Amino acid sequence: MSAWLALRASLPQLDGSITLPGLNAPLSLERDALGTAVLRGENRPDLARGLGFLHAQERFFEMDLTRRSAAGELSALFGSKALPRDKERRSHRMRARLSERFAQLPAADQALLQAYTDGVNAGLAALSLRPWQYLLLQAQPEAWRAVDSMLVVSEMFWMLQGASIDAGFERAALRERAGDAMFDWLNPRGGPWDAALDGSELPLPALPTPAQLDLRKTQASHWPAPPAMARDEDRMIGSNNWAVAGSRSSNGRAILADDMHLDLGVPSIWYRTQFEIKGQEGQVLRAAGLSLPGMPSLVVGSNGHVAWGFTNAYGQWFDWIKMPAELPAARLRGFAETIAVKGAAAQTLEVQEFDGAPIVRERDGQRYALRWIAHRGDAYNLRLDDMLRASDAPSALQVAQQSGIPHQNILVADAKGQIGWTLAGRLWEQANMDAGYARFQPPTPATHRWLSLPDYPKILNPANGQLWTANNRQLAGAGGQAIGDGGFALGARAQQIRDRLSERASHDQSSLGAIHFDAEARLIKTWATRLRPLLASSPAHAQAAAQLAQWNGRADADQVGYRLIRTVRLRTLDTLWTAWTTPFLGTMQADNKRSFKAGAQFEYSAVQALNEHPAHLLPPGFASWDAMLLAQVDAALKELTSDGKRPLAQATWGEHNASRIQHVMSKAIPALSILLDMPSSPQSGDSHLPRVAHPAFGQSQRLVVSPGHEDEASLSMPGGQSGHPLSPFYGAGHADWSAARPAPLLAGPTTHQLQALARK
Repeated sequence: MSAWLALRASLPQLDGSITLPGLNAPLSLERDALGTAVLRGENRPDLARGLGFLHAQERFFEMDLTRRSAAGELSALFGSKALPRDKERRSHRMRARLSERFAQLPAADQALLQAYTDGVNAGLAALSLRPWQYLLLQAQPEAWRAVDSMLVVSEMFWMLQGASIDAGFERAALRERAGDAMFDWLNPRGGPWDAALDGSELPLPALPTPAQLDLRKTQASHWPAPPAMARDEDRMIGSNNWAVAGSRSSNGRAILADDMHLDLGVPSIWYRTQFEIKGQEGQVLRAAGLSLPGMPSLVVGSNGHVAWGFTNAYGQWFDWIKMPAELPAARLRGFAETIAVKGAAAQTLEVQEFDGAPIVRERDGQRYALRWIAHRGDAYNLRLDDMLRASDAPSALQVAQQSGIPHQNILVADAKGQIGWTLAGRLWEQANMDAGYARFQPPTPATHRWLSLPDYPKILNPANGQLWTANNRQLAGAGGQAIGDGGFALGARAQQIRDRLSERASHDQSSLGAIHFDAEARLIKTWATRLRPLLASSPAHAQAAAQLAQWNGRADADQVGYRLIRTVRLRTLDTLWTAWTTPFLGTMQADNKRSFKAGAQFEYSAVQALNEHPAHLLPPGFASWDAMLLAQVDAALKELTSDGKRPLAQATWGEHNASRIQHVMSKAIPALSILLDMPSSPQSGDSHLPRVAHPAFGQSQRLVVSPGHEDEASLSMPGGQSGHPLSPFYGAGHADWSAARPAPLLAGPTTHQLQALARK
């Protein structure tokens, strides 16, 4: 009973009145049945104060984890088990860098962040008892500081670009070992699945010759043993978005759709937010969408004139610098970083920087420094907040290009029927692709200057009236050079979205929204086509052949055929990648901690060999290419039937792909799962098709909106609005998201209202 009373004591206040420091005019904070926060006021700083108050009351613990993760300060809350992660992050000194940057921000930006900070701390102080998570951890929350909001942006840099940086290191290391010709074949930069906005196609490299790689000279015993379970598809932090112009829509206005793919948890990463600012002449600016707890701005949404949405842009926003054995002292600087550890003595981490780039990696005695845009203070600003007042697509694109956020493909659509694409985030001048892509850089002085705005790639009002992005390569030529290549997605998702848009002369919000749930598996169909004749000619594989014959061509939860083909594909890719890279990487490929992973474009290399059957590239131990494929089928059948202990018909895709959307505390304390986690259910969808869905990863929101018609727009998200399990908004909207039912973008009838008063 005492635990329940303590839990209730930390519930947010939903009704009545509150006081906010620095408030300039009356402010109303309202909520609807989904917990959508509606903030009605007369100026932007007041709305920032109010949003900070609501974020803190509903999400302070999650905000705290975000700032601590970016700064390398989790050990102060969780103890020594968080030290390895803290040391990795602290070596980048993000709090120190961003504290310097905050002092350089324009006064208006500083004031907006301070107003938000004051609201956060007022919201935290107004709770009758500290948030319940701190009771479990036996800890006290620390006050929010204005720089912490910039750390939230820094954590998004980590989330959206960290894997690309790690993969970039592996690509450069593989090039050194394998040479240019072999590397370029193993890592083609494009191919038939590309769906670039400019229609460009990149040629595939030629197969390596026997002189370059001949597996007939090796023994199968030299290769790592295949795993009992196929590796799962790598999750690619990313998103889909698409838009049609007024010339292609039923209402003459442009329409935008967006779904951002991230790790899913309870509560959602996003917070449903609606701003209403009353102007001097009585007009009201209304903007609705999603905010990110820890920041005062809308991330995606619509302001009645312009709608905008993002997908992650996989350009090359980093360099790996190979350090010489003797480091010049004049270009080195050392720092001592103190890491507080709960229940133990603080630890000191010695950090070295080379021309401002931290030396963060060592392999086989060689040290490397990382030069990353996120290290540069002027990569951060609050210009994205100006999207609230963007009047049309051209002005919105200009705001995006000046915004200090992690790099995103932004699509915009306006009430005039215009659509556009560009890169959001500060861009630097890239090194020439031949010298910069997948190569360690020499320790010469940094040469990256900021790209001037006229040189940003941009598309406004394309002739075909449609735009799409899905983490794929967008452009060739000068535009492609400005972006670089940080490891694009294969392109299958983008191609399918593009084709869906092209199938109809005219779209409405319903037809655009349907693309969110498109689970046709076009990539896997190509593998089914390859396997069907092979299985049909093998009586021993009649059961597998029957499942392929029954497959409906989609990644639906009830399908066995999809899961079987997918497993065969992944095993085949792993077998070929291991065979073709072990000659250059050796025993490293048998070490899970050091092994190099195939990139998304390796699909092209594997399919090329499967089509041409080169004897010198056949992995040892197989009599033929067909025998190699059948061996992967046998391994997949063994895996899916638990070595023959259950019928193959029970191995549905939904069994493997059941949702598991958890609260962070239930991950640490599994007994809390039944109280905190969302219900598990089989899911349709997968990586290489528009409906991206993994157990704890996928569409973190779904937005479809035509600017000016927001009352018809939809916005759904998993996990709910509140982080408090007794809140009426805990898990609110999750059931609709799970069942693919749209929820409205705009707030419904008010169910709770707070009136904010100025603190005297």
